[in-house]
Amino acid sequence: MNLLESSTDDISSGYVFDPGWDRETERLRTNEALWDPGTVARFDQIGVAPGWSCLEVGAGYGSAAQWLADRVGPGGRVVATDLEVERLGWLSGHQVEVWCHDLRSDDLPADAFDLIHSRMLIQHLPDREAAIARLVRALRPGGTLFLEDTDSLPLFRSFRSTDFLQDVREAGYGLMAQAGHEPRGGHFDLQAARALGLDAQADGRVVMVRGGSPQARHYMLWLDYMRPRILAAGLLTAERIDEALAEMADPENYWLSQILISTIARRPSGSPGAGR
Repeated sequence: MNLLESSTDDISSGYVFDPGWDRETERLRTNEALWDPGTVARFDQIGVAPGWSCLEVGAGYGSAAQWLADRVGPGGRVVATDLEVERLGWLSGHQVEVWCHDLRSDDLPADAFDLIHSRMLIQHLPDREAAIARLVRALRPGGTLFLEDTDSLPLFRSFRSTDFLQDVREAGYGLMAQAGHEPRGGHFDLQAARALGLDAQADGRVVMVRGGSPQARHYMLWLDYMRPRILAAGLLTAERIDEALAEMADPENYWLSQILISTIARRPSGSPGAGR
């Protein structure tokens, strides 16, 4: 997941995840294990090519930026941004520029990029429409905006039972919503892109997660991080959380991820940027 803001003990004060958490790098890497294959398939669909100029916003640990740099080659350009950039230092060896940047308030160079990509970021921002408009202004005419955000409703659906881990989903995502997370974020990306005059299409993908896998580990880390907040709110007991973690670690269990909705939108050639 891409991080924008350190949290405090009050979950309602800002973004849920703390970049300083001692297992945050592992959480970001397991997120990549879950979603990178589908993201790369869509990069191919878009037609990312040598020489392109690309922006990866909220780059997390940087796997997507690395892939883009390898594809665009020495004649291209890749910029990776985040508020927490220490984890991105390794990208300098892949000819990636790393910028400390806050999409909520910081402008980007206008008409600068052939492709702008962001994954699981926009749905956490307080003014999503303004953030997307800022990205559109940074696109070159004819450039592509590729946004990926989720719909969390299907998460943990399983053959085991109709309520498999649903109490965990409701507790954790309920608290995330209090912090500003939009559980239907991918739907809003599509609508905002169209409202800004882009030619936008969207599709959704899910992953069937096996217990004990690196993908399952991502959800275990999420629950570990949310544990103190869930307990403080009295939503689940410590025993129930331990039981849920054991269920996630069991290779006999399979469940659905969230739907990750991919919106691919093109800025019309010769058009002024959004908000001009």
